[in-house]
Order: sequence, then structure tokens, then C-alpha cells
Amino acid sequence: MVYRKTKYANIAIALLFLVLSTNFLIYQSSVQDYLSLQLNTGAVVGSLIDLAIVVPLLMYAAFKLSIKQTIGIIVAGLVIARIFIPNEFFSPFTGILYAGIVIEMLLIIAEMILIFLVIWKIPKIRLQMKQANEGVLFSLLPSVEKIVTKNILIRVVMSEFLMMYYAFFSWKKKAPNHEGVVTMHKKTSAIAIHMMLIHAILIETIGLHWWLHDKSLILSIILLILNIYSVFFFLAEIQIMKLYPLEVKNGKLYISQGLSTRIIVPLNLIKEVNWGAKVPNKNTVQFVYKDFEPVEPQAIIHLSMPIEVTMFMGMKKSITEFAIRVDEPDRLKLILSNEEDTNHLT
Repeated sequence: MVYRKTKYANIAIALLFLVLSTNFLIYQSSVQDYLSLQLNTGAVVGSLIDLAIVVPLLMYAAFKLSIKQTIGIIVAGLVIARIFIPNEFFSPFTGILYAGIVIEMLLIIAEMILIFLVIWKIPKIRLQMKQANEGVLFSLLPSVEKIVTKNILIRVVMSEFLMMYYAFFSWKKKAPNHEGVVTMHKKTSAIAIHMMLIHAILIETIGLHWWLHDKSLILSIILLILNIYSVFFFLAEIQIMKLYPLEVKNGKLYISQGLSTRIIVPLNLIKEVNWGAKVPNKNTVQFVYKDFEPVEPQAIIHLSMPIEVTMFMGMKKSITEFAIRVDEPDRLKLILSNEEDTNHLT
């Protein structure tokens, strides 16, 4: 899920926390005794509306969600409702939970069929990737879309595959090393930040999982799965940082920022490079690795026509400019100027 960088997103997150916490507290016997509350069917209906409708709406306001993610959040809301609400109050509404689970299962079955289709056509996909000669990160999704389908589920599944591939099977690979390579992470603390996050997640998992295990087994398992997923994600991000510097080859500019953003730009579409320019607006795509201190892009690259950038979970966005920050800006200036001179000669 990609966070929406708007003031409404922050408000939505605050309201989301409020909705979840109030629905949790209202079913605690100590709270009921303190406030002299008596639960009835109306309270249960209100909780179902909150968790299955209001929560997904707030999530949509805070994050950019796909249809599948939205349905998954609705089903998760019903599951959370089942956890929060005592059985004697929830039993009349069990059918709603089962209906949501059935819908989610149908989506999973559809996804499995698409995965089987991808597996069936692996030889053709590998051949297409080999012909592209652009690295797994850049070539896998376009090859699958060309050979199989552009279905959004395939994008999500392939994005998950990329995460697992780089988290576990890319440790022996080496980053490209030629005149067209400029690193982006070595003069930042991006890897250190990711390692700190991994350690924090592991410590939090041990402590919170142990505490939640006695309170709610289901919630503790859900939290454990999410934390394990987060560790895999950050491991993959670290590997991609190392293996995919900014690269200029075959008349194209290849640039990525972990799993979240990547783009291939034909050099003849670069209209102008503004070094030292400020980012014109907050929606401009930025290829800037995080540091312990705030960092700014070094240049804005303007394009002569829109091209697609691949975002998190394979989502696509059409852009005409993007911002970059590299370890050696002078080296990149030289590479781009040499490529421009070469293009003029040809």
C-alpha cells in the first residue's frame, strides 16, 4: 500500500485508530461496567459498519488501494469484528463473515489459476527476459504482461515474487560495473536505516507476540505474519539498493528505488536536466534514498513525452518529469553529456 501524502491521509489514520480502539474497548467487560453500558444488536450492527465499511473507506483515504486490497480489508474487518464481538452477539451475523470469506477465497482461486498460467509459460517468459537483457527487476513484469496478461492480480503476484527472489535468491549476484553506472545509496544511510527497521521489527515481534498470545491467538498470528512479511520486504529492498544503481546502457537510463519505484527512460526522450532545481510539487516521483537527515534531489529530469513508471505492487503511473539523487552527480553529468554527444553524431 502506498501512503497518500495529503493532509486528509493523516486525518484518516487518526480516525482509523479511533474507530479500531473504540470498537475494541466497547466489548471489554471492565469498560462496560465502568460506563454502565449494555450491549444490544444495534451496537453490533454499528461495529460491523465501522469495521467492514468505515475502516476500508479510511484506509482508502490514507493509502492507494487496489480493488483486491480493498476487498481484503473488508474481509479483514469482518474477521476483526468476529474477534472483538462476543459470540452470543455475533452469532446472528455469522453469515456475513462467511460470505466475505467466500468472496476472498474466490479471489484467491482466481489468483491461483493465473499463477498456474504464469508457471505454464515460464519458458516463454524466460526467453522474453533474456531478449530484453534488462535484469530481473526491470524485465520480469513486462515479460509476464506480454506473454500472459496485464491483469492486476498478476502484477501483485509478480511483485511478491520479486520481493521473495531478492530477499532469498540474489545474494550471490553482483551489481553492474561499467562506465555508465552511478551508485545511489553508498553516500546515504539507507541500508543502515533498513537494518535498524529489521531489528526493531524482530524485537517488537518477540515482545508483542508473546503478550498478545494470551490475549488473542488470532491477532498474535496475524501480527506475526505481517512482521515476517515486513522483514522479507526490507531484506529485498537492501539487495535491490546494492544490485541496481542508476545505469545508462543501450541508449536507455535505468533507475530504481527498491521495490517501490522503477523506470526505464530512452535517452532521446530526455528534454532537459535541471541540476539544483527544487522539486516543483509533492507528487513528483523521486528516486532519492532516505538518510538520517533530510535530503533533497539534485536534479529534475524533464521528458519530451509521458512514459510509465512502475510503482509498488506493479501499479503504473504516467509521468513527464522525475527527481533524482546520486552519489556522484558530476559523473552522471558527464555520462549524460557523452550520450547526448553520441546521439548528435549518429
